[in-house]
Amino acid sequence: MPTTVDLPGNADGERTIMARLNGQTVRIDLPTAGTPAGTAVWFHGQGGDVNGRMNTSWLNSIRAQGWAVASSDYHGNAWGNPASVQDARELVAWAQEKSRQPVRMFIAASMGAATSLNTLITGVSPTCWYGANPVVDLTSVGSVKNSAKQIAESYAGASAAAGNPALHLAGLPRTTKYRIVASPNDTMVPAVANANALEAYLATNGYQVSSMTASGEHGDPSHFVGADLAAFAAGCTA
Repeated sequence: MPTTVDLPGNADGERTIMARLNGQTVRIDLPTAGTPAGTAVWFHGQGGDVNGRMNTSWLNSIRAQGWAVASSDYHGNAWGNPASVQDARELVAWAQEKSRQPVRMFIAASMGAATSLNTLITGVSPTCWYGANPVVDLTSVGSVKNSAKQIAESYAGASAAAGNPALHLAGLPRTTKYRIVASPNDTMVPAVANANALEAYLATNGYQVSSMTASGEHGDPSHFVGADLAAFAAGCTA
């Protein structure tokens, strides 16, 4: 049974709840307006933590529509390893308890996409998945600083193949709707091997998938458009 310890102090006034869940800090930002729509789980990228991009205009765009947004440390730079996936599964249960709304959407960026996709592959099936400059193939990110070392450490000397989403796409839930945002100019996480490959697989195999083309390098602000996230979320409430 996961152990939860509530933490004092809030990052966003009374609308934020923070806790420790099996050694990881977790957080949920409750809706700011609207009729309760559901809970979204946010997966941070490399170098991020439980607070990364939380309470920013991008994620707040859906809080204004009645969504709660939850996040975790996910064991830091874990690149979708089993510990981070377990964190996500436990976060889903905790967030639903706190928000009293089901988890209906996963939102991920960069490295966090690997964790989110691996969580889907283990059998968690939210209505929607939204990925910004997503890491799908762990073998394609050699240009990302420290990625090789971090991946090796995250998988503790074992083969990372078991945690490479690109090798296990057949396990993705077919009931989930997918949206992918990526730039053709991304040299850190090349779209060809990641976002484009994921979209091609999903489209070819009959999944519901849509995309938006961003611009610039990895992490460019064009990947984080609140209006696009909010428009997609509007179709994820059932």
